Amino acid sequence: MSERLIDNYLRGVEVRRTVRNWPEDVRAIVDGYRAYATVPNAVQKDAIQNAWSAKKNKKGKGWSFIFELLEAKDRKFLLMTDQGTTGLTGRVLTPEEYEIDLPGEERWGRFEGVAFTQPRAERTLGSRGRGKFIFVGASKEHTILYDALRDDGSYRFGFRTVIRTESPVAAYDGEEGKQKLREMAHNLIEPLSSVGTRVIIVSPVDELIEGLHNGQFLRYIGETWWEIILKYDATIKVRTEGREQIATIPKEFDLRDEDSRKFKVWLKRNHRIPTSFREIRVKNLHLVYNVEKPVPEDIRGVTIQRDGMKICIIQPWYMGREIAQRLYGYINFDADTEEALLEDEGIEHYSYDFRSSLPGAVKRFVEGEMMRFAQEKLGYGVDAREVRRQQQRNAERRALVAINRFAKEIGIGIGPGRRGGGGGGGTRIPKEIYIEFDDMNFPRQGDLRVNYGESISNIKARIVNDSDIEAIVRFKLFMRLSGRAGRLIKTYAEQDVILAPKHSSDYIGPYQQIFQLANFPGKGEYTIVAKIISLRDEDKGTELDVENRSFYLEEDPPSHGLFEKCEPMEFPERAKMIMAECLDGERGGLVLQYNINHPAQEAVQDQEDDLAAYLVWLMGHEMCRYDLLQESSVLFDSEDKDNPDAILRKTLRNIGEFVHRFRMGEFG
Repeated sequence: MSERLIDNYLRGVEVRRTVRNWPEDVRAIVDGYRAYATVPNAVQKDAIQNAWSAKKNKKGKGWSFIFELLEAKDRKFLLMTDQGTTGLTGRVLTPEEYEIDLPGEERWGRFEGVAFTQPRAERTLGSRGRGKFIFVGASKEHTILYDALRDDGSYRFGFRTVIRTESPVAAYDGEEGKQKLREMAHNLIEPLSSVGTRVIIVSPVDELIEGLHNGQFLRYIGETWWEIILKYDATIKVRTEGREQIATIPKEFDLRDEDSRKFKVWLKRNHRIPTSFREIRVKNLHLVYNVEKPVPEDIRGVTIQRDGMKICIIQPWYMGREIAQRLYGYINFDADTEEALLEDEGIEHYSYDFRSSLPGAVKRFVEGEMMRFAQEKLGYGVDAREVRRQQQRNAERRALVAINRFAKEIGIGIGPGRRGGGGGGGTRIPKEIYIEFDDMNFPRQGDLRVNYGESISNIKARIVNDSDIEAIVRFKLFMRLSGRAGRLIKTYAEQDVILAPKHSSDYIGPYQQIFQLANFPGKGEYTIVAKIISLRDEDKGTELDVENRSFYLEEDPPSHGLFEKCEPMEFPERAKMIMAECLDGERGGLVLQYNINHPAQEAVQDQEDDLAAYLVWLMGHEMCRYDLLQESSVLFDSEDKDNPDAILRKTLRNIGEFVHRFRMGEFG
């Protein structure tokens, strides 16, 4: 490889390092996990995935893991210890050694470094080098300790902490390391006496301690790691208050193999899904329906498993409450498919990008099998045309949002703007004590519509005190139906906060809301509200600030873009070769009517992503035509209008750019 150009300029130059706000980095990592799970859930998942990836025996023989909460009078520690693993092998590396790719055995170096991941051949569960910072974020002191006893009898102790602009690490070998551990743990923790690795969270956050005490932590382990418990007899223990419990599979996750009075079962093993890009090999698809009663929410739907770990759930979107609350199961794959899926897996290991080809194909397969299961065994009568129409509506909505965002970006047909959840709108009256509402994550970028089975995440806000006096406020974060008499739907947080002058609170949240018909029977506009009320004696009860974010459940938001709507139409025989027509809408925008009998539409009608891209392509042409007819054009220069070749080339280039951006997930 040739030498980088920048390297020539760095020779002999005194450079300054980039300063990072490490506490904010850690907070951002924790917030990334909170978008999908609680801190206790994230801690157990990352701790076990690191240890399971490092098991010595392929089948996990001799492997075990123990969580132990140690609570002394004035100190608390969470000890996380594995056995039967390769451990943190390797040397304490110098900064210069991080300049090259780290060999597989340099596990200590990767653990102490940032974003130095496993070699590709060794990648399994924890693949981004990020998980250790959830442990730091779960510590009130932003500090973790770690030690390892290796097969050769050597011992090493280290720690990581986070201060304003640094995240220092240190390591000590042998007796020096043992003494340093005792000092930092106030003589409450002894060095490891059996071969293995241990990570210790110093002063765990209250949320983590509560989860360990109330049994929720143990439940998280069981529903995340049921597969290795079932297939490999993996032993995972939790010790609190002198009591030891072993993680078990949730009793409701009863994977029967045959139909019975209580259960209906749908199985597919060693199934191959052919696609245009690669063959997907399914080892097991196992669906179960509980005839007698609903199952807990954390196991509903079909979990995607990777290397024994639950990643995320695919819900039965197009089915009613009766089936959605009782159906559960899983799907797993061969090693090659798992490796390919890893490329589209979220960095927190709780999600997949289903807009990408491989996860999208898996999702469509699972949804199709759920539907067949429901129809053939559960007596579910569904009109296939209605399912297709729902997919069609989703595609139309995604295409409309995308094309209107693109039109607004380049300055074509900008309307008065959408009200609600985008950002509040208007000019904010300056306040000394106020709320900052972070952007929420919607199912489709830039679209305020949410359907049943979908969710909104990153619901969070914080309080800012720009005044010169201490602020004492009551903070409320809740959801209500929109409108003056909108009733309360759910409260996310209600707490009293004291803020020093010129300070901000931590973000409260993030929370995630999944929308199911059982809990949200009413369609229409909803609002998430953050409010602060003064608790100071002189103005107690005064509303200091309120922020609203609106969205629409199973309903399109008011549209003010270039295109008002997409309409599927059966074109007459004489117009059968026409793909689409564009008409003027009622509100001054455009309406695309597309021919559902045209072969080009029929070729994509069964795939939501492909249909949406097709509609984007059609509306892209109409947007270019609309712009060309304007006196002041955005896409075309005045001289272009007399040059058909220039018009055609620019039209194709603009449409190509936008379809590419849509396909890459930039819009919609």
